[in-house]
Amino acid sequence: MKFGAVYCLYDDHEYLEVSFESVKEQLDKVLFLMSDVPWNGRPKDNTATIEKVKELCRKNKNCEFVQGHWTNEIDQRNYGLQLFYSAGIDYYFVIDSDEVYHVSHFEKIKLFILQNPHIAAFHIEWNTYWTKQYYVISPREYYKPVIAVKVSSFLFTTIRHGITSVTRVGNVVLKSGGTDYNYAIIPSSLAICFHLSYARTDEYMKRKLETNSHAPEFLNGWYDNVWCKWKPGMKNLHPVTPKQYDQAVPEDFVIFPASLKTFIKKEKARKCSIIILNWDSYDLLIRCIELIQKNTLRQYEIIVVDNGSKDLPEGFKLKLLTYGISKVLINAENKGFAGGVNHGIKLADPDSDICLMNVDAEPQQGWLEALYATLLNNPSAGIIGPLGNKIYSGYQREGMFEKDTPLVNVHFYCALIFREVINKIGILDTRYGLGGMEDNDYCIRANMAGYASWVSAKSLVTHEAHQTMKRHDVMPNEKGEEEKFKIMAMKLIQTLYDYNDLCNLYKLAPQLAEKCGLIIR
Repeated sequence: MKFGAVYCLYDDHEYLEVSFESVKEQLDKVLFLMSDVPWNGRPKDNTATIEKVKELCRKNKNCEFVQGHWTNEIDQRNYGLQLFYSAGIDYYFVIDSDEVYHVSHFEKIKLFILQNPHIAAFHIEWNTYWTKQYYVISPREYYKPVIAVKVSSFLFTTIRHGITSVTRVGNVVLKSGGTDYNYAIIPSSLAICFHLSYARTDEYMKRKLETNSHAPEFLNGWYDNVWCKWKPGMKNLHPVTPKQYDQAVPEDFVIFPASLKTFIKKEKARKCSIIILNWDSYDLLIRCIELIQKNTLRQYEIIVVDNGSKDLPEGFKLKLLTYGISKVLINAENKGFAGGVNHGIKLADPDSDICLMNVDAEPQQGWLEALYATLLNNPSAGIIGPLGNKIYSGYQREGMFEKDTPLVNVHFYCALIFREVINKIGILDTRYGLGGMEDNDYCIRANMAGYASWVSAKSLVTHEAHQTMKRHDVMPNEKGEEEKFKIMAMKLIQTLYDYNDLCNLYKLAPQLAEKCGLIIR
């Protein structure tokens, strides 16, 4: 059996590549049907969409760009059916440019179709997304569009529906006169379509009101009274049948397909707040700040949290202001690494990613740009660490990796944390005292929530560990490490984490595991 997909287009390509990336490996043929006129409204310069389609066709041999004149989407879809019939394609996937799938879901859809050869039309449930905040319509709308049809036995009579009582003979479509609709709904347990029709900017929605196939049906005043005034909690959002979209609620980022995760990460002008803790280490602090300012090209802000220094320089805040640092918090006592970092996170912009930087770290040229490249180019990435100097950085040693690599956890002497991770799992656990193992804890929590830790092979931040602790003679000892491990163990017991894997992962001595009450299987 051969499978093809048809994209019916005029001037919308915002999510086209995201959609195509999610399905291309499962298709024998993809047709991009480009109309020379919009289905509604005035013509618009669609050069950008045409160039995007041509680019995809150049890169993918199974793609074909077809230009034509269609005044409505129904005729355009039926034209694709005829082309596929002539080309010997058995099944036609109906995919709009704003519809995205998990690759694994799409594979399951194909398998479901192959297991039901007597069915002529397949419908699917979808999650509809709202605004550039990517809220999801809840409950899921009851409309279930057709997603795939048997080429020889289907004819479109509406945009996403049709009749199955037909037979194709050459260029002729013969109707049998029957009224039965031969269809099946793909179980939502197998696959869901991610529908981004309303995950748009205000400018796009204005255009949609004019040119969309459904535009003539939109309620008067919907754009001004619903779209522009929308706030979380508002009800009845659909522009044609309001109750169909009861409300839009926050979505969990990890649920998105990989290509969409990457798109969302890249589309925002991401802000970064670098948090540095100071504990009687003013000389190291100034050196760190100067290195950041010397070796960082992208925009950022620095937040300094003084963690109970006993010998704070006079005019500390004013001196930092000369470096352009206005967000400074002075704690009367040392809150520990996690406590100090948490205070810094609260000072940061709520939309900003967080970068943790030890006061004794030395960021090298391009360090932050490389961390962001790893974050943006790897859909699963939630926490990114750099490579460090060969002696002090354990499994993040310089030269250890030639390419970006996922790890179970990264050291928090320097780590970029995706804001959505913080929004989902919260701030650091303060029960680990002055410092140590809270980074392991946080990375495990993030992983359980669906976010992976990665090391960026092109980011270098050297670091002579524990310089501040050495100054205060508070280096970790076996008893303290045992207590920290107990905290983590109890937490992981609640999440059914594999203790044996944990012990192997952190190379903990069996004796220590026994003291903590862990059973090594």
